Amino acid sequence: MIGFIFKFSVTFAISFLLLSFEINNKPIFYHLSKYFGPIGTDIQDSLNTKVQKGLQESKKIGKELFHNADPKILDDQIRSKQSSSLYDSDPENEFILEEIRRDEVRKLDELIRRQ
Repeated sequence: MIGFIFKFSVTFAISFLLLSFEINNKPIFYHLSKYFGPIGTDIQDSLNTKVQKGLQESKKIGKELFHNADPKILDDQIRSKQSSSLYDSDPENEFILEEIRRDEVRKLDELIRRQ
């Protein structure tokens, strides 16, 4: 990687020096740009349009990606006639928890062991 950067720097410096030599009191770069300038602007314009289209496409893809990542709200209900959540509970059928004294618990335990 360092070798590539070094080669690029040397090549750039040499080409810059060569293009800055003067012919008829004008640098060589000026003479070249007079002939190749329109081609350069055309290339630059086409590159700008390609980059703009690429950016718009990437924005569109990014928005779709994040939009598709949003969690969808699910209607999570049981749709069955047997579901108890759809009907009001009947107070007569409810289980009642009672407080039981310790001696009653002991007696119930004895009854369970006998059977």
